[in-house]
Amino acid sequence: MVEKLRSISKRTSWSLVLKAVIFGVAWWVLPFWLFLIIALYLYFIPITGTGKVSAPFFVLLLISLLESPGIVDMIISAAIFYFILLIKDLLIIDRRSAYEILMLVLTYLLLRSFFLDVGGSFGLRAFFYGLIGAVAISAMAASFVKNFSEAPHPFRRMLGWMTFVLMWQLLIVGLFLPLDFLYQSAIIFLMAAILIDLVPQYVFGELTRAKALAAGSVIFSLLVIVAASARWVL
Repeated sequence: MVEKLRSISKRTSWSLVLKAVIFGVAWWVLPFWLFLIIALYLYFIPITGTGKVSAPFFVLLLISLLESPGIVDMIISAAIFYFILLIKDLLIIDRRSAYEILMLVLTYLLLRSFFLDVGGSFGLRAFFYGLIGAVAISAMAASFVKNFSEAPHPFRRMLGWMTFVLMWQLLIVGLFLPLDFLYQSAIIFLMAAILIDLVPQYVFGELTRAKALAAGSVIFSLLVIVAASARWVL
């Protein structure tokens, strides 16, 4: 999938690079409300194509709200925003693969923020954060299917609700794992990756038994490796 991502233009779009740099620096140095105004301007001007990746963009803003800005986080945030702009401005040929990679990256960062902020809490805060995280991930999944599938609207809505319920359950289950937030994030992300990868393939009519078995085997192997290397606190 990664090797399919090729830019239409051979030269770098420096205007998009500049937008990404401004996005990252604004998040790092400005109050969030001022950063939000700048981010919305950078994304919605020009408005053409904004609907295609609006869900990932707002998830990136959510992560920016949850995370404490640092130099590494700033670079990652700017790079993701640049990738979003490339998809928005149709500068990537295989936009479907690019969108899927974008969903996976944002899902991991969202899970990391969730488990880092909530920790071992099981109260109302965990319930509320889990609800927001599940809504964000399901919104990206529904947007992905809407952009690249001819499935009818009721089916897309059903897919969104199914993704929401499963992700909410995964987030709550992850809180009960006696691990630190990095391992919690990694394990739940691997389980979510199956959902993000296979469900759209089913909707697109591309899911075969061989693909499902291959994806399941890879994810299961990674889960075993992560679980075996983790320090369980029982």
